[in-house]
Amino acid sequence: MQKAAALILTVMMLQTAAAAADPAGDYAALITAAKDGDPGTDYTAMRQAYAMIAEYDPFGEKTNTLMRDGQAAYVAKDCKTALEKFKAAIALNFTLSDAHALSADCMEQAGDKASEQREEAIAQGLFNSLVSSGDGNSPATAFRIVTMHEEGVILAVAGVNGTKKTVITTDQGPVEKIDITDQQTGKKGAVYFNTGVVVLASAMQKAKSRPPAKP
Repeated sequence: MQKAAALILTVMMLQTAAAAADPAGDYAALITAAKDGDPGTDYTAMRQAYAMIAEYDPFGEKTNTLMRDGQAAYVAKDCKTALEKFKAAIALNFTLSDAHALSADCMEQAGDKASEQREEAIAQGLFNSLVSSGDGNSPATAFRIVTMHEEGVILAVAGVNGTKKTVITTDQGPVEKIDITDQQTGKKGAVYFNTGVVVLASAMQKAKSRPPAKP
């Protein structure tokens, strides 16, 4: 009961902070900076701002199909279709680092060096922001994600398969422990992801969409 009350209080505080700030404006400004190739773009601030906007899609309901189709087209060496799918996904969620990375590769194949360099820089900036948030080796040092898609990015880059998921309550917030198996060696282990932002931002989103109570 105390944990539930604490969560509600935290959500209320975040709603107040969001109202005072301008996350949508910050998010848009950071996207512009990234597209302009600004080396000082704060990708951590971008990811955090994304979790505060009305269009926040923590579970990829709007982008998962686009990403799957884009990845399938990329594997089939159909970069035209892949770029169309990735562009549509990025328009909905600019923080999809793998969409930028695969777009960069397609642009390189097309000989568009300027676009390739821009997308590669964005992809690297987003990925560096994610992996610098922790090392994933323990609940205390869990990677701090802002969307569930980021879990998949980490596992894919590490070359491991998730086999089991366990939710752990910690002083730093909810943490997911994912048991893993290395795709090549078969070695087993675990990776930890702090999902506090996902949980709180999702709760805020639901609270905003809930109709006001009748007097």
